[in-house]
Amino acid sequence: MKYLLSLLVILCISLGQFSLAQNPEIVRPNEVMKFSLEQAQAYAYENNYDLKNSTTDVEIARKMVKQNTAIGLPQINGGIDYMDNILRPTTMLPGDFFGKPGTSQPVQFGTAYTATLKGTLTQLIYSGQYLVGLQTAKAFLETSKQKNIKDKIEVRDLVADVYIRLLVVDEGIKILDSTYVVVSKLVEEARKSYQVGLIEDIEVDQADLNRSNLEATITYTKNQRTLLYANLKFLIGLKDNQEMIQSDGLDFFLAQVNRDALINQQFDYKSNIDFVLLKKADYLTLMQYKLSKTAYQPTLSGFLSASTSAQRDSWTFLSTKEVWYPAASFGLSLQIPIWSSGGRKYAVDQARLNVEKTKVTDEKVRVGLELQVATAKTEFSNAYAIYKNKVKGFETSLKIYEKTMAKYQQGMVGSTDLNQRYQQFLVSNNDYMQSIYSLLSQKIRLNKLLEKF
Repeated sequence: MKYLLSLLVILCISLGQFSLAQNPEIVRPNEVMKFSLEQAQAYAYENNYDLKNSTTDVEIARKMVKQNTAIGLPQINGGIDYMDNILRPTTMLPGDFFGKPGTSQPVQFGTAYTATLKGTLTQLIYSGQYLVGLQTAKAFLETSKQKNIKDKIEVRDLVADVYIRLLVVDEGIKILDSTYVVVSKLVEEARKSYQVGLIEDIEVDQADLNRSNLEATITYTKNQRTLLYANLKFLIGLKDNQEMIQSDGLDFFLAQVNRDALINQQFDYKSNIDFVLLKKADYLTLMQYKLSKTAYQPTLSGFLSASTSAQRDSWTFLSTKEVWYPAASFGLSLQIPIWSSGGRKYAVDQARLNVEKTKVTDEKVRVGLELQVATAKTEFSNAYAIYKNKVKGFETSLKIYEKTMAKYQQGMVGSTDLNQRYQQFLVSNNDYMQSIYSLLSQKIRLNKLLEKF
């Protein structure tokens, strides 16, 4: 019996392991990963969906450079021509050749079958369009690399924004949960006081209403937290079976806020990522202008071709006894543009005007960036001042609420006063949380503008 039971246990374990192997997605436990903000950003660099495509775009641009380079390298092409003359062409010849002067006699020339094997080697010797096109492709590769850097910055800052917002919401939930415990205790105490006739039923209803409203606020906030958490997972590229824990807290980020250093930091628009990308685009526009001018230049190429052909009245092309007739040639081809009825000129004019437009755009972006920095510094400074004010306001409202609650429990104040202090505390708490997020988000924005590349 013991032997049979042991076999049964082993069989059940084996079947369970087989089931796990066949359906891992059903029984696999969630993987919990702990991320600091820096770790979350590094993970997003490798797993964010948009960044994966951005990295692929860089590789596409790299392949494009190689493709354009290959245009100027030797090109070899081969071919096979085969013709079956079902009806041979007829030519009319003078009858004199056949002893029938004054007449025309039909004659068929050619063989029933013809086959030709041929190969051609071509080499571009000089082409202005090729040279400028190659430079343009390389410039496009550099632009793609810079675009990839900007995409990483966008994802980095977006991850930071959602990461911090989630921390703010979590902190708010903690305060609301602790408040809910106190409010629930007050409701129970109010009911007991009502039962012994110390207070009216309206005060019990008011306390219960406060708790009900707080429950609704907590539910709404937790739902918002769920959405933020899902958004953060999506941004950094976590899978459905992966969960994350934030290892950095709000205190860590608040300790990094240095108002004076950020406000006094000098702005160099030439080092801003947006302006760097703009200059790359300007260079591409300039290359298009140069490319349009190469339409006036000649193109020189060389070629070497070789072929062998055979004509047969019977299908014997695979026979080694039959003769094939080889041919070969070498030559140069010079293409000289002469007259285009103004087409080339107008194309050059358009490209030149586009170059002129880049100068206006550069100035517009420069002024716009300086305005953005000035605005960002002002808004960051305001957010810092508001944060300091809201910290003090939150601490004061909490102190007032706690003292009022103690007096309420002693019967020194009524439920109306307590309710007013309670509502004041909730508003202060919400303002305090919002001020933290506003301060840190404005810091992220200003850092991005001042960052040098």
